[in-house]
Amino acid sequence: MTKEELMELGLAEDQANKVLEKHTAELTAEQQKNTDLTAELDTAKASITELTDKVKTFDGVDVEGLKQSAKDWETKYNNDIAALKVDKAIEMALIGAKARDVDIVKSRIDTGIVKLDDNGKLIGLDEQLEKLKADKAFLFDVEESGEGIRIDTGLQHGSGTESVSDAQARAVMGLSVENK
Repeated sequence: MTKEELMELGLAEDQANKVLEKHTAELTAEQQKNTDLTAELDTAKASITELTDKVKTFDGVDVEGLKQSAKDWETKYNNDIAALKVDKAIEMALIGAKARDVDIVKSRIDTGIVKLDDNGKLIGLDEQLEKLKADKAFLFDVEESGEGIRIDTGLQHGSGTESVSDAQARAVMGLSVENK
């Protein structure tokens, strides 16, 4: 409405000015609300567009498959760490058992039955080590008993060797006996 229209309705000029001032103030407030709401709507539209684009990047991704894959990797990691712990514990035990070559002795151990208990002690290794020490003692360092090693030569140990003939020595060595 204009000032003239208000005056035609019977309002005085100062009353028409007051009505227009009030109307202008209300109109400005409503326009500001409209501008604020429009800006808020534009922001919401931009957010929706951005989120839609992000969702499209995951379109076709099997979330459950990803979760299962993560669980599988975690299980593999835990199993590998446990196997590594057992392997290193076996190596340390073989060093403690004075194995001459840890790799060779370890190849003779059935590591599938060796387990680590909660205290870090190996279960199933001692029996195998004892059997190996009995069957293949040369794989381990043994403490010298002071008596020396006895080799069966077919002769009396401790007696002189002056009476041993060449033929006897050759026979002990597995060589053919030659007569001169």
